[in-house]
Amino acid sequence: MASKPSHFPLDINKLNFVLQVLRHYKFPEARWFDFGLNLGLPYHALKAIESANKEDPSNCLRECLAKWLTEGSDHTLVWQTLANALRGMNALAVSNNIRKTMADPVSEILQCYIGRLAQVVLTEESVDLLHTEGLISKDTLTKVKSCGCSLVGDPMLLILSGVAEDHSKLCTLTSILMKSKEAVSLASDIIMEYGKRTVL
Repeated sequence: MASKPSHFPLDINKLNFVLQVLRHYKFPEARWFDFGLNLGLPYHALKAIESANKEDPSNCLRECLAKWLTEGSDHTLVWQTLANALRGMNALAVSNNIRKTMADPVSEILQCYIGRLAQVVLTEESVDLLHTEGLISKDTLTKVKSCGCSLVGDPMLLILSGVAEDHSKLCTLTSILMKSKEAVSLASDIIMEYGKRTVL
């Protein structure tokens, strides 16, 4: 089955998630200015961000992305644009990871449900299944259990990566979610969306 590109749109509400992804893939925050230029932000706007944030790269990156997410047009506010900007500044590893994982159409389907997934508390048995089925590593298994069996932060990003690498893992994930009563409707919604966006 091939997937239609979904072009999961980014907006200011996803600022924290975008920052989380960049940190996960080890984007060097000190290069925020070049990143902003490659995203098409005006030089003077970036200088204003730099001045207002006393050259704190973390704050500068956040403000740079916030500006892009609030002023960009819908067709440019996608992961692919971020990946292209990163490629333009020769941050190839980060660019490739975002292109491969975050811009993947099936991963994008799951991204639409991250907010709801974060509210689900899985059973330890379900978390063990995530590991057994190759959706999370043993280290991540321990981390998820220590965080109350919720899929937030890096564990969720690892699941997105697993789904991007093997689209059948989305069905595996939804089967695991179905084991938790509170996640049945969420799993059904994900499956339905996947069905709508795939073609034979």
